[in-house]
Amino acid sequence: MLLTQVLVPLTLFGQSPLGPPPQTCPPNEVINYISTCPKHPHIIPAPGCTAKASTIRLPWAVGSLCHRTGDKEYCVYMLPNFNDGKGISLVTTSSVICSVSTLPHHDKWWSTPNTANTPDLLEVKPIEGKGLGVVAANRTIRKNTRVMVDAPGLMIEHGAFTKLRTEMLADLIHEAASMLPYPSREDFFALSGAEGLLRNSKESALAIVGKNAFHTKIEDIEFHAVFLDVSRVNHACSPNAAYHFDPLTMRKSLITVRDIHPGEELTIGYVDLTQPSQTRQASLSHWNFTCSCPRCTQASRRQKESDDRTAQLVNIRNELDQYDHGVEDGPGMAELLTILYELEGLEARLHETYYRTAIEFNGIGNKWEAIKFARLCLERGLLLKDETRPFVSEMKALIEDAEGHWSWRFRLGVGHQD
Repeated sequence: MLLTQVLVPLTLFGQSPLGPPPQTCPPNEVINYISTCPKHPHIIPAPGCTAKASTIRLPWAVGSLCHRTGDKEYCVYMLPNFNDGKGISLVTTSSVICSVSTLPHHDKWWSTPNTANTPDLLEVKPIEGKGLGVVAANRTIRKNTRVMVDAPGLMIEHGAFTKLRTEMLADLIHEAASMLPYPSREDFFALSGAEGLLRNSKESALAIVGKNAFHTKIEDIEFHAVFLDVSRVNHACSPNAAYHFDPLTMRKSLITVRDIHPGEELTIGYVDLTQPSQTRQASLSHWNFTCSCPRCTQASRRQKESDDRTAQLVNIRNELDQYDHGVEDGPGMAELLTILYELEGLEARLHETYYRTAIEFNGIGNKWEAIKFARLCLERGLLLKDETRPFVSEMKALIEDAEGHWSWRFRLGVGHQD
């Protein structure tokens, strides 16, 4: 995700490095295939669920290595046609592959193109003190622009992390990365986190996952996923972009939250940014760097003011989230909360403040102000989150019937009665 000083061939938007690619194994275009590669022996319709084979149209390549712990056997499964032939490898069990393969929206995963990835919009280049990063290429990118849509290249079921010994986990992750089609395999091993380790080794594969994986879910199954493009984007404590993962399409989108000028780096937040500066820096030690963004490198008096604002932000947020007692001026507190988020450069989370403001205005019986902020919440929130989030249904319900919403005049002690 960060901090590689080695210049490598850049394939952020799918262009292959110069030179002939090595043979892809197994080949993407073959379905019923007996591999000549000793590590990738066969492709099957769906392991462990032949009774449902008629519902499964995508073949999984199965690796030669499995590790068992208790009643779970973790193996490597690779879908070569996923994401326009970039492929995806999963470290999981056959029962999970069966479950995933038969989901109603399974076909959307591999058929959804990465249409937001425009080669002339972004570029990867060295960033002073950070290694490689992603910058705006040759024109200003306006806020609320979806600049990248990325699919995972490698996913490891959470149980493999918690149940397998480290050497077993490294074996499976290395095989999963090695089975990816070219150039995805090269893109994976070019990610940061393995500096000083032998390239393409088990140790480097494990280290790369440790530094670049995002927590995701498919249905109720937890995974650690490495996204080969989004993982290039560096951290800042006042980021100018945000991301979200859509489990229906298996895509993570990157959206700008401020205007970004040519040559300016795109950044996202790796940790909870409503923590004081020292706590944020301690959290970032996992990635072995100290944040040098403007929010973290202010003069001492301004840094103290920033930490004071952050502390007030958290206190107000916690106070407003207590719905069982009154507050003196809920709408005023909520609007101050919005200002504090903006002063700290947390535009990616403004929908949270609009939600609280809508609830507080409805809580005192001012439905038109409540509806206004509910609209603002949805406008921001649906850009950055998917429609399954609880705040979406809450705000839609408030807009449709503010006086029938649970929050109507609740701060006055005379809330809605069924």
